[in-house]
Amino acid sequence: MLEDGNIYYVACSRWLESEAKKSALLKGQKVTSVPNPIDTHIYKKGDKQEARSRLGLPLDKKLILFASQRVTNENKGMSYLIEACQQLQDIPNLGVVILGGHAEEFTSQLSAFPLGYINDEQRIVDVYNAADVFVLPSLSENLPNTIMEAMACGVPCVGFKVGGIPEEIDHKKNGYVAVYRDANDLAKGIRWILTEADYDALSENAVHKVIRNYSQQSVAMRYLDVYHQAMAFNNYRL
Repeated sequence: MLEDGNIYYVACSRWLESEAKKSALLKGQKVTSVPNPIDTHIYKKGDKQEARSRLGLPLDKKLILFASQRVTNENKGMSYLIEACQQLQDIPNLGVVILGGHAEEFTSQLSAFPLGYINDEQRIVDVYNAADVFVLPSLSENLPNTIMEAMACGVPCVGFKVGGIPEEIDHKKNGYVAVYRDANDLAKGIRWILTEADYDALSENAVHKVIRNYSQQSVAMRYLDVYHQAMAFNNYRL
């Protein structure tokens, strides 16, 4: 029986922890959350112009980045980004970099730079560093690594208020959390980051958030805390 064991269940987001605690199966069990880590020695801020040059991207544009393993996956919300971009046409020299499979299918609907699917990690880091803002309008998410990776590279992020995304993006501190399924607010967030906010402060805050919460060292310390709690509880029962 579960109630007879000394088991600590660890979810990778506070949202998933909350969902697990609602489960009848885990009623009365010890559930906590520790995020998955990313390697901040790899995902780190670099020179934007140099990254763009290596990728063949324009040096003089404001670039929005959208990334998904399969860009046509409706759950990733590309349709909301397209609608949002239609409201941003007054921003000069605005372009959208699309990373992922089937990226070329959206060139007719956006001022797009399709990069296709990339599996070289250093090239992916260049993609993040080339962007001015990363937008992930997913309709459901746990704790997406793409937001962590973009923030580690100093790129402010915009996403819907769903799943674990609001845990990663601190609204108007390192990005913008948009109203769920609201393309108007998505556009508002992108515009705010690109034209109104203190961009350097957002970028710095994004890097600090990742180092403090999602670096390998910080996640390891969180797991040590869970281990010590479990050992203390086990000793108490003995």
